[in-house]
Amino acid sequence: MANGEDTFHQDDEHKSVMKDYLARAQAASDAGDPLLSMYLYLAAFEQASGEDEVPSEDALVGLKQAWALAYANKERSLAEYIFEKLEPYLSSDEIKICSEQLQSLVFDKLEEFGLSRQELEEMAQMISEDLQLSDTPIVKIEEIVSSHIPGAQVHISAIGTKGDESIPSGSELALPPSEMTLDAAEDDGFVPNTTSLDYSSIAGYQSVIERMRSFGIGVAGDEDFKRFVEMLNARHGLAKMPALDVLLFRSMAREDANRFIVATLNELKMPTIHMRMEESVQGVPILCVSANSADLGKTGSLQDVFADGGVLVLEDLDLWTSPAQGFPEDNPALLMMQLTRGAREAVNLITSAIDNPSVQVIASSSLSRQIDGFFLDLLEPMEIIDIDYPTPEERVSIWMDISREHPSFRAVNKADLVRLSANIPRFDIYMAAREAIEEAYKQALATRKYCAVTSDNIFDKLAAYQPLESAEYTELEDKVVKEFSYDIAEIEEMMNASSDTSDGQ
Repeated sequence: MANGEDTFHQDDEHKSVMKDYLARAQAASDAGDPLLSMYLYLAAFEQASGEDEVPSEDALVGLKQAWALAYANKERSLAEYIFEKLEPYLSSDEIKICSEQLQSLVFDKLEEFGLSRQELEEMAQMISEDLQLSDTPIVKIEEIVSSHIPGAQVHISAIGTKGDESIPSGSELALPPSEMTLDAAEDDGFVPNTTSLDYSSIAGYQSVIERMRSFGIGVAGDEDFKRFVEMLNARHGLAKMPALDVLLFRSMAREDANRFIVATLNELKMPTIHMRMEESVQGVPILCVSANSADLGKTGSLQDVFADGGVLVLEDLDLWTSPAQGFPEDNPALLMMQLTRGAREAVNLITSAIDNPSVQVIASSSLSRQIDGFFLDLLEPMEIIDIDYPTPEERVSIWMDISREHPSFRAVNKADLVRLSANIPRFDIYMAAREAIEEAYKQALATRKYCAVTSDNIFDKLAAYQPLESAEYTELEDKVVKEFSYDIAEIEEMMNASSDTSDGQ
């Protein structure tokens, strides 16, 4: 009965904390502090969803209040975060209404920059008519910043259908850069800032970097290599190195490949266009095309990005849906005629980049999925670079990188960490470390006393990423159980000592 009573009291305590958050959120709203109110409503929801599989009705009502405040105060980024939490509990009609409200917030942001909402809506309608879509919106503007900010990116999202088959398509690829821009990805402070990430600062990729240097990438500061290339150019009668084939990076965790591509782009320092496939809320494929607004030139055309050479990045190619579905593969001319204008623009952009010796095409994919044959044929010839699990030397580099950034990790035995993180992708190692840090941080908040990351803490997190049949998982499990036994023994010893003291008095 004791365990049942403890569980009852814990549940009662969590409900009490949640209700306290809700009351404070309402009070903050009444006091005219909507931002504090939104965060308190979110805290109440997190408290409820952390203990129960389905949050209570009170927590959901509070989250809806947070949504209403975010929309009313035009807090677009916060509204997107709240919508992500709220979406699983909404009906299809409610999802549609919230999506329209989010779109409205985007248009409001554009109007702050002097852009006409009517013109943007007319442009979306014009592209929709070109793709012969009736009710489905064709252009989705996701994140907006001023085009005057250096580094802002054009971001065009489009969807298209042909009969019963879904076809990924680009939209107009010559839009003025002032009309659509994209925020850079937010950095949460755990993984090093990708804007400055290059081969000298990225951890855990030494073997891949060596292979890239054999292609002439990552050796910009090597004077010996420059002289060697000059000698080859003179002997062969060429003005510069021949163009490389398409580079396809594959990894067990697609984040490993994509992060290495970011470092490669910072080594190349060339104008870049990114293309990636996403899905709308309705599950329709969306091809997103983005480029730095500074690279677009006066015309705003994506084709102009490659005027003096550049890089085309095809992200997560294994997730792309082929535009050739339902069409005869043996007649490419007929295929191109049947594609929508947006899809033709996207295919033409890829083929022109492949044919341009001044443009380097880079793609990424997961090793666990097959790439559609349409894209494999399109990208030939291709150099495949598999990014395997990190070697012991690379794992040393990763754990040292984590320890440099997070001093609370420095007391944990690095030899154990390196050995027990075998068979884990780089991204998952960073995530396990992050989870351990967050747990130690939360413990410190609860006890009001600093808590460093402990061995049993990080071992428990690493075990979640290890294959169950691996020797590393077995060792991690044993270590966690042993540490737990030590903790129990210490608690019993303290209780016995306390009991002896009481008896003596």
